[in-house]
Amino acid sequence: MSSISQVVKEIVTSDPCTLHCILIDIVNYSKLSRRIAPIINELVGREVPLDTIKMALIRFADKAIKEFSLVKRDVIDILARSSIEIRTGITIITLRNIGFIKIASAIPSLTQKARFIAIMQSLLVTTIILDNETAEDIIHKIEKEDVIQLQKDYAAIAIVSPIEIMYTPGVVSYITNILALNNINIVHIESCYTDTIIVVSKEDLLKAFQILSKHIEAAKKILQSYEET
Repeated sequence: MSSISQVVKEIVTSDPCTLHCILIDIVNYSKLSRRIAPIINELVGREVPLDTIKMALIRFADKAIKEFSLVKRDVIDILARSSIEIRTGITIITLRNIGFIKIASAIPSLTQKARFIAIMQSLLVTTIILDNETAEDIIHKIEKEDVIQLQKDYAAIAIVSPIEIMYTPGVVSYITNILALNNINIVHIESCYTDTIIVVSKEDLLKAFQILSKHIEAAKKILQSYEET
């Protein structure tokens, strides 16, 4: 049976909003204890005193906040040294892997003329992201039964970061959390070396760009304040 501390950690880390509030130290632990008590009681199979839950929360928070402070500084450092590039008029083609194999020979010629192209393959499907004009050149080569989804006229935001992003946890999580908190839906996301490519709708593009730009500028100011202290 898991310890109370372990159960508390699992509950808190599975709820991004609660975890975020803990990390920025704005939580009333008595109220939080009462809120999660029914879940803990059910998981451990007995009634756990609220004081025990509260103490487990406080111990978790103390450790998490210290670790978060170290990670956050690294994340802010990378964000401060990142830049944003935008590509509009983007098509997303999701097709079965067998369908991608059929048109794979056409990919080299596409990469030579496409103004934007990214390819990601999973166990069952392949997603090709490219500009609308180049997409038209390949769509007619794909058999209809191989196409799972075709999404036209989207926008891609490429966040170009320093090499340290390859070895620093939390950067992509920070970026996606910013967008989620501002009700921006990420249609597709992938990492390509030091670039983080995020595809959003045309309607969300300006808002996403402004928010990310604002956070990059804020990160620069925070980093400067670190250096001055």
